[in-house]
Amino acid sequence: MQKQVINAGIPLSGVPLNYCVRYGDMVYVSGLPPFTPEYSNALSAARAAGKPVPPFPDIPFADQVRIVMDNLKKLVEAAGSNMDCLLKVIVWLKDQNQSAEFDGVYKTYFSSPESYPARTRMQAGRTPMDCGLEVEAIGYVP
Repeated sequence: MQKQVINAGIPLSGVPLNYCVRYGDMVYVSGLPPFTPEYSNALSAARAAGKPVPPFPDIPFADQVRIVMDNLKKLVEAAGSNMDCLLKVIVWLKDQNQSAEFDGVYKTYFSSPESYPARTRMQAGRTPMDCGLEVEAIGYVP
């Protein structure tokens, strides 16, 4: 077996990581912030030039959740799996008061309540660029 890096066309933001790695039938997804491609590219360019990073744009929280979950779905599917094959998800929220709003969007990415993965959700002391959330996951390829 070899480690396979999966990027699904999601741009990195100039930090030393890969968003998704597959090893055998296991899929590991790094913490995903709600960065749009434009913002990721701006971060990457600023970091490469040694300049200050741009502030996180004002994006409504539900839209931030959709960005993260859409990217998670793209990565998992590019690895040959699907959202129902996630085993464990870890969620960091900037504000736990947004838990219900998060859950309302989150649950739409799974086919049924029985397919929900095990999950930890906590309030972060600080999120990347002070965005609303970050999500990481572990799953398998059926």
